[in-house]
Amino acid sequence: MSLTLLLLTTLLFQFKAAEGVEFDNNQFLIYNKVYHEARLTLFQDKSVGSYEHGLYKDQLWTLKPHPRQKGCYYLVNEEHPQYRLADHKHTLIAYSGHRYADQLFKLVDNNDGYYYIYNCYHTNDRIAKWGHENHKTGMYGKDKYPDQLWRLVPRFKANFFTDLVFHFDNRQGSTDIKREISVTTGVKRSSTETIRSKTTYSQSIEASLSGAIKMFNFGVTSKTEFSVELENSFSKTTESAWSKTEKITFTIPAGKNFKVMQHVVKFDGEFSADSCTLLTAIKIFESDTAEFDDPDKFIISSAGQ
Repeated sequence: MSLTLLLLTTLLFQFKAAEGVEFDNNQFLIYNKVYHEARLTLFQDKSVGSYEHGLYKDQLWTLKPHPRQKGCYYLVNEEHPQYRLADHKHTLIAYSGHRYADQLFKLVDNNDGYYYIYNCYHTNDRIAKWGHENHKTGMYGKDKYPDQLWRLVPRFKANFFTDLVFHFDNRQGSTDIKREISVTTGVKRSSTETIRSKTTYSQSIEASLSGAIKMFNFGVTSKTEFSVELENSFSKTTESAWSKTEKITFTIPAGKNFKVMQHVVKFDGEFSADSCTLLTAIKIFESDTAEFDDPDKFIISSAGQ
Protein backbone atom coordinates (compact mmCIF):
# COMPACT_ATOMS: atom_id res chain seq x y z
CA MET A 1 0.00 0.00 0.00
CA SER A 2 1.14 3.60 -0.65
CA LEU A 3 -0.03 6.98 0.56
CA THR A 4 0.66 10.15 -1.41
CA LEU A 5 -0.56 13.59 -0.45
CA LEU A 6 -0.76 16.76 -2.50
CA LEU A 7 0.99 15.62 -5.66
CA LEU A 8 0.70 17.70 -8.79
CA THR A 9 -0.38 15.87 -11.90
CA THR A 10 1.39 16.50 -15.16
CA LEU A 11 -1.93 17.13 -16.86
CA LEU A 12 -1.40 20.85 -17.30
CA PHE A 13 -2.10 23.29 -20.06
CA GLN A 14 -1.57 27.01 -20.24
CA PHE A 15 -3.84 29.73 -21.48
CA LYS A 16 -1.78 31.94 -23.80
CA ALA A 17 -2.37 35.65 -23.27
CA ALA A 18 -2.28 36.36 -26.99
CA GLU A 19 -5.32 34.13 -27.52
CA GLY A 20 -8.76 34.28 -25.99
CA VAL A 21 -8.15 37.62 -24.27
CA GLU A 22 -11.11 39.22 -22.52
CA PHE A 23 -10.81 43.01 -22.75
CA ASP A 24 -13.82 44.25 -20.77
CA ASN A 25 -12.77 45.27 -17.23
CA ASN A 26 -9.48 43.46 -17.61
CA GLN A 27 -6.14 45.05 -16.75
CA PHE A 28 -3.06 45.20 -18.95
CA LEU A 29 0.55 46.23 -19.17
CA ILE A 30 0.80 47.93 -22.56
CA TYR A 31 4.13 47.40 -24.37
CA ASN A 32 5.35 49.21 -27.47
CA LYS A 33 6.41 47.08 -30.44
CA VAL A 34 9.53 49.01 -31.47
CA TYR A 35 10.69 49.95 -27.96
CA HIS A 36 9.72 46.53 -26.69
CA GLU A 37 10.45 47.08 -22.99
CA ALA A 38 8.61 50.41 -22.86
CA ARG A 39 5.21 50.32 -21.13
CA LEU A 40 2.57 53.06 -21.02
CA THR A 41 2.93 54.79 -17.66
CA LEU A 42 1.23 57.49 -15.61
CA PHE A 43 3.97 59.23 -13.66
CA GLN A 44 3.64 60.87 -10.24
CA ASP A 45 3.28 64.33 -11.83
CA LYS A 46 0.34 62.84 -13.81
CA SER A 47 2.15 63.11 -17.13
CA VAL A 48 1.73 60.19 -19.53
CA GLY A 49 4.77 58.50 -21.00
CA SER A 50 6.50 55.14 -21.02
CA TYR A 51 8.94 53.34 -18.75
CA GLU A 52 11.39 50.54 -19.53
CA HIS A 53 12.66 49.46 -16.11
CA GLY A 54 10.88 48.05 -13.03
CA LEU A 55 7.22 47.05 -12.98
CA TYR A 56 4.92 49.33 -11.00
CA LYS A 57 1.17 49.57 -10.69
CA ASP A 58 1.15 52.97 -12.44
CA GLN A 59 1.84 50.97 -15.64
CA LEU A 60 -1.32 48.90 -15.21
CA TRP A 61 -4.43 49.98 -17.12
CA THR A 62 -8.05 48.86 -16.78
CA LEU A 63 -10.14 48.74 -19.96
CA LYS A 64 -13.57 49.95 -18.87
CA PRO A 65 -16.11 49.56 -21.68
CA HIS A 66 -18.42 52.41 -22.56
CA PRO A 67 -22.04 51.34 -21.99
CA ARG A 68 -23.21 52.49 -25.43
CA GLN A 69 -20.19 52.93 -27.73
CA LYS A 70 -19.33 49.31 -28.47
CA GLY A 71 -15.61 48.65 -28.69
CA CYS A 72 -14.64 51.93 -27.02
CA TYR A 73 -12.89 51.90 -23.62
CA TYR A 74 -11.76 54.24 -20.90
CA LEU A 75 -8.15 53.41 -20.01
CA VAL A 76 -8.02 53.84 -16.24
CA ASN A 77 -4.77 53.78 -14.28
CA GLU A 78 -4.49 51.30 -11.38
CA GLU A 79 -2.23 53.41 -9.15
CA HIS A 80 -4.21 56.59 -9.80
CA PRO A 81 -7.73 55.28 -10.51
CA GLN A 82 -9.31 58.72 -10.80
CA TYR A 83 -7.20 59.33 -13.93
CA ARG A 84 -8.08 58.21 -17.45
CA LEU A 85 -6.17 58.61 -20.69
CA ALA A 86 -7.46 61.33 -22.99
CA ASP A 87 -6.66 62.70 -26.44
CA HIS A 88 -6.96 66.39 -25.55
CA LYS A 89 -6.56 68.46 -28.70
CA HIS A 90 -4.38 65.69 -30.21
CA THR A 91 -2.19 65.48 -27.11
CA LEU A 92 -2.08 62.39 -24.87
CA ILE A 93 -2.86 63.34 -21.28
CA ALA A 94 -4.37 61.87 -18.13
CA TYR A 95 -7.57 63.51 -16.92
CA SER A 96 -9.50 63.17 -13.68
CA GLY A 97 -12.47 65.45 -14.33
CA HIS A 98 -15.75 64.84 -16.16
CA ARG A 99 -15.93 62.19 -18.83
CA TYR A 100 -15.71 63.36 -22.45
CA ALA A 101 -15.66 61.55 -25.76
CA ASP A 102 -11.93 62.16 -26.25
CA GLN A 103 -11.22 59.83 -23.31
CA LEU A 104 -12.45 56.79 -25.21
CA PHE A 105 -10.12 54.49 -27.12
CA LYS A 106 -10.54 51.42 -29.30
CA LEU A 107 -8.18 48.57 -30.10
CA VAL A 108 -7.57 47.64 -33.73
CA ASP A 109 -5.91 44.25 -34.13
CA ASN A 110 -2.84 44.17 -36.41
CA ASN A 111 -3.07 40.35 -36.50
CA ASP A 112 0.46 39.92 -35.17
CA GLY A 113 -0.20 40.12 -31.43
CA TYR A 114 -0.13 43.93 -31.47
CA TYR A 115 -2.83 46.60 -31.62
CA TYR A 116 -3.25 50.16 -32.76
CA ILE A 117 -4.89 52.17 -29.97
CA TYR A 118 -7.16 54.68 -31.70
CA ASN A 119 -9.06 57.51 -30.09
CA CYS A 120 -12.81 57.16 -30.56
CA TYR A 121 -13.33 60.94 -30.94
CA HIS A 122 -10.28 62.01 -32.94
CA THR A 123 -10.66 58.95 -35.13
CA ASN A 124 -7.32 59.24 -36.97
CA ASP A 125 -5.27 59.61 -33.79
CA ARG A 126 -3.30 56.66 -32.48
CA ILE A 127 -1.06 56.32 -29.43
CA ALA A 128 2.56 56.27 -30.57
CA LYS A 129 6.12 56.26 -29.21
CA TRP A 130 8.77 57.93 -31.37
CA GLY A 131 11.92 57.66 -29.27
CA HIS A 132 13.63 55.95 -26.33
CA GLU A 133 12.97 58.78 -23.88
CA ASN A 134 10.00 58.35 -21.55
CA HIS A 135 8.25 61.51 -22.68
CA LYS A 136 8.36 60.64 -26.38
CA THR A 137 4.90 59.08 -26.21
CA GLY A 138 1.72 60.69 -27.48
CA MET A 139 -0.93 60.89 -30.19
CA TYR A 140 -0.22 60.70 -33.92
CA GLY A 141 -2.75 60.97 -36.74
CA LYS A 142 -0.82 60.68 -39.99
CA ASP A 143 0.93 57.69 -41.59
CA LYS A 144 1.13 54.38 -39.78
CA TYR A 145 4.45 53.18 -38.33
CA PRO A 146 5.41 50.17 -36.18
CA ASP A 147 6.01 52.41 -33.15
CA GLN A 148 2.23 52.95 -33.02
CA LEU A 149 1.66 49.26 -32.29
CA TRP A 150 1.18 47.99 -28.74
CA ARG A 151 1.08 44.57 -27.08
CA LEU A 152 -1.43 44.12 -24.26
CA VAL A 153 -0.22 41.74 -21.55
CA PRO A 154 -2.98 40.76 -19.09
CA ARG A 155 -2.38 41.15 -15.38
CA PHE A 156 -3.07 37.40 -15.02
CA LYS A 157 -2.65 34.24 -17.07
CA ALA A 158 -4.86 31.29 -16.16
CA ASN A 159 -3.49 27.74 -15.95
CA PHE A 160 -5.91 24.83 -15.47
CA PHE A 161 -4.91 21.46 -14.07
CA THR A 162 -6.19 18.54 -12.03
CA ASP A 163 -4.44 18.05 -8.70
CA LEU A 164 -4.00 14.71 -6.96
CA VAL A 165 -5.13 15.42 -3.40
CA PHE A 166 -4.97 11.90 -1.97
CA HIS A 167 -4.09 8.38 -3.13
CA PHE A 168 -4.26 5.06 -1.31
CA ASP A 169 -3.86 1.65 -2.92
CA ASN A 170 -5.84 -0.85 -0.83
CA ARG A 171 -6.01 -3.62 -3.46
CA GLN A 172 -4.06 -5.99 -1.23
CA GLY A 173 -6.09 -5.09 1.85
CA SER A 174 -8.90 -7.22 3.33
CA THR A 175 -10.55 -4.43 5.36
CA ASP A 176 -11.80 -0.91 4.66
CA ILE A 177 -9.51 1.90 5.76
CA LYS A 178 -10.51 5.41 6.82
CA ARG A 179 -8.35 8.49 6.31
CA GLU A 180 -9.02 12.09 7.31
CA ILE A 181 -7.71 14.54 4.72
CA SER A 182 -7.76 18.36 4.63
CA VAL A 183 -9.34 19.76 1.47
CA THR A 184 -9.23 23.46 0.58
CA THR A 185 -11.64 25.24 -1.76
CA GLY A 186 -11.78 28.87 -2.85
CA VAL A 187 -9.06 31.40 -3.67
CA LYS A 188 -5.63 31.21 -2.03
CA ARG A 189 -3.01 33.90 -2.57
CA SER A 190 0.72 33.20 -2.68
CA SER A 191 1.60 36.48 -0.92
CA THR A 192 0.48 38.38 2.15
CA GLU A 193 1.12 41.72 0.47
CA THR A 194 -1.90 44.01 0.67
CA ILE A 195 -4.03 44.24 -2.46
CA ARG A 196 -4.47 47.87 -3.41
CA SER A 197 -7.89 47.42 -5.00
CA LYS A 198 -9.82 44.21 -4.48
CA THR A 199 -12.30 45.35 -7.12
CA THR A 200 -9.79 45.57 -9.97
CA TYR A 201 -7.94 42.50 -8.67
CA SER A 202 -11.06 40.33 -8.75
CA GLN A 203 -12.27 41.78 -12.06
CA SER A 204 -8.93 40.99 -13.71
CA ILE A 205 -9.00 37.42 -12.45
CA GLU A 206 -12.61 36.97 -13.59
CA ALA A 207 -11.75 38.36 -17.02
CA SER A 208 -8.71 36.08 -17.35
CA LEU A 209 -10.82 33.08 -16.35
CA SER A 210 -13.55 34.01 -18.82
CA GLY A 211 -11.07 34.45 -21.66
CA ALA A 212 -9.32 31.16 -20.90
CA ILE A 213 -12.58 29.19 -20.67
CA LYS A 214 -13.56 30.39 -24.14
CA MET A 215 -10.39 28.76 -25.48
CA PHE A 216 -11.33 25.23 -24.46
CA ASN A 217 -14.23 22.82 -24.55
CA PHE A 218 -14.78 22.40 -20.81
CA GLY A 219 -18.51 21.83 -20.95
CA VAL A 220 -21.22 23.69 -19.06
CA THR A 221 -20.64 21.90 -15.72
CA SER A 222 -16.96 22.80 -15.45
CA LYS A 223 -17.53 26.38 -16.63
CA THR A 224 -20.18 26.85 -13.97
CA GLU A 225 -18.03 25.19 -11.33
CA PHE A 226 -15.10 27.57 -11.90
CA SER A 227 -17.25 30.70 -12.18
CA VAL A 228 -19.44 29.97 -9.16
CA GLU A 229 -16.51 29.14 -6.87
CA LEU A 230 -14.67 32.30 -7.93
CA GLU A 231 -17.75 34.47 -7.46
CA ASN A 232 -18.44 32.91 -4.08
CA SER A 233 -14.87 33.51 -2.89
CA PHE A 234 -14.78 37.15 -3.92
CA SER A 235 -18.18 37.81 -2.36
CA LYS A 236 -16.54 37.46 1.05
CA THR A 237 -15.69 40.79 2.69
CA THR A 238 -12.31 39.71 4.06
CA GLU A 239 -9.47 38.13 2.11
CA SER A 240 -8.96 35.48 4.80
CA ALA A 241 -12.44 34.18 3.98
CA TRP A 242 -11.73 33.73 0.27
CA SER A 243 -10.84 30.09 0.95
CA LYS A 244 -11.83 27.47 3.48
CA THR A 245 -10.24 24.20 4.57
CA GLU A 246 -12.31 21.25 5.73
CA LYS A 247 -11.29 17.87 7.10
CA ILE A 248 -13.03 15.10 5.19
CA THR A 249 -12.99 11.43 6.16
CA PHE A 250 -12.62 9.10 3.20
CA THR A 251 -13.27 5.35 3.32
CA ILE A 252 -10.99 3.27 1.11
CA PRO A 253 -12.75 -0.03 0.36
CA ALA A 254 -10.86 -3.29 0.66
CA GLY A 255 -9.50 -4.45 -2.67
CA LYS A 256 -9.69 -0.99 -4.26
CA ASN A 257 -7.22 1.51 -5.63
CA PHE A 258 -8.51 4.88 -4.44
CA LYS A 259 -7.71 8.50 -5.22
CA VAL A 260 -9.23 11.96 -4.82
CA MET A 261 -8.61 14.65 -7.43
CA GLN A 262 -9.44 18.35 -7.54
CA HIS A 263 -9.85 20.98 -10.23
CA VAL A 264 -7.42 23.88 -9.84
CA VAL A 265 -6.88 27.15 -11.70
CA LYS A 266 -3.60 28.91 -11.07
CA PHE A 267 -3.53 32.62 -11.89
CA ASP A 268 0.04 33.70 -12.58
CA GLY A 269 0.35 37.44 -12.09
CA GLU A 270 2.70 39.77 -13.96
CA PHE A 271 3.29 41.17 -10.47
CA SER A 272 4.42 38.12 -8.48
CA ALA A 273 2.60 39.18 -5.31
CA ASP A 274 -0.70 39.07 -7.25
CA SER A 275 -0.57 35.35 -8.03
CA CYS A 276 -3.28 33.13 -6.57
CA THR A 277 -4.92 29.73 -6.96
CA LEU A 278 -8.59 28.78 -7.32
CA LEU A 279 -9.42 25.35 -5.89
CA THR A 280 -12.81 23.92 -6.82
CA ALA A 281 -14.55 20.55 -7.01
CA ILE A 282 -13.12 17.21 -5.90
CA LYS A 283 -13.93 13.76 -7.25
CA ILE A 284 -13.31 10.24 -5.91
CA PHE A 285 -11.91 7.58 -8.24
CA GLU A 286 -11.91 3.85 -7.47
CA SER A 287 -10.36 1.03 -9.47
CA ASP A 288 -9.51 -2.67 -9.30
CA THR A 289 -6.31 -2.01 -11.25
CA ALA A 290 -3.49 0.52 -11.40
CA GLU A 291 -5.49 2.54 -13.94
CA PHE A 292 -8.54 4.73 -13.28
CA ASP A 293 -11.45 5.31 -15.64
CA ASP A 294 -12.67 8.88 -16.15
CA PRO A 295 -16.03 8.62 -17.96
CA ASP A 296 -17.07 12.15 -16.93
CA LYS A 297 -13.76 13.58 -18.20
CA PHE A 298 -13.12 15.21 -14.85
CA ILE A 299 -9.37 15.15 -15.41
CA ILE A 300 -8.47 18.13 -17.55
CA SER A 301 -6.41 17.07 -20.55
CA SER A 302 -4.12 19.10 -22.79
CA ALA A 303 -7.00 19.36 -25.26
CA GLY A 304 -9.09 21.19 -22.69
CA GLN A 305 -11.64 18.43 -22.36
